[in-house]
Amino acid sequence: KVLTYNLEWWSLFEQLGGLGGSAGKLIAAAGKPQPFDIMGFQECQDPFRVLTDAGLLPRYTAVQGAAGLCFAYMTASWTALAQGEEFVGEDQPGQYFGKRSAQWVRLQHKTTGKVVFFVNHHGPLTVNSGGICGGKATAGNLLRLLARSAVHGDSIVLLGDFNADANSETVLELAKRLYKVYAGVSYGGVDNIFSNVKFSQEAQNLGGGGSDHSALAAVIDIAGSPMPPATFPGVPLGTTTVTTTTFTSTTISSTTFTSTTVTPVTAAIKIA
Repeated sequence: KVLTYNLEWWSLFEQLGGLGGSAGKLIAAAGKPQPFDIMGFQECQDPFRVLTDAGLLPRYTAVQGAAGLCFAYMTASWTALAQGEEFVGEDQPGQYFGKRSAQWVRLQHKTTGKVVFFVNHHGPLTVNSGGICGGKATAGNLLRLLARSAVHGDSIVLLGDFNADANSETVLELAKRLYKVYAGVSYGGVDNIFSNVKFSQEAQNLGGGGSDHSALAAVIDIAGSPMPPATFPGVPLGTTTVTTTTFTSTTISSTTFTSTTVTPVTAAIKIA
């Protein structure tokens, strides 16, 4: 079970003081009865505070990355095999906050031995532009990251606030190689979850919890083998159900990106 959540830290935490731990409370409520295995946060400056607000800090290992990216995984269930982060895009001058990265970790399930390659990403602005090098380049950089760092047989989960909706070049290019599991509705649907393995129809829009983005949750089946490449770009497969919890609240180093060609993900991770 995975979560992606843009916390809008500057507003929710810096201006509003966290609203009494509203984001953490949302996570805690959504993690019952089935807890989250892995969570990816964007615009996150302190994952330990979020987990503390959720009452979950003793149960999770959290990692703070660059450019406001953080992830956390259930310590009792998963062992980290490798992790890293690299820049994959850069904002356009008109709405510039810096370079945008992808934070990743390879996790092995302690009981089954299955491995998940988990990537947390916050895409470049302006929305749907793909940043200074465009959507195809940003998608290509993400796919190359998968090809370089994932291992044959890994179950891949790529999620985050892509600052790109279903009609963007970024999402359309990614969906040629990965299955689009679920998408939110904030800012036209810029929050997305992709995978190369089967996913259940259990997916939820959890609401914002004080953020301007809704948290998204999905259950992904890693028991089987990776599936062949997606054939319906940008369109979620199956009949994924949208449900909403009842929880409510008051309310980036120097890299040049020049590629404009998407390199197909290699067969080493069985998604091309």
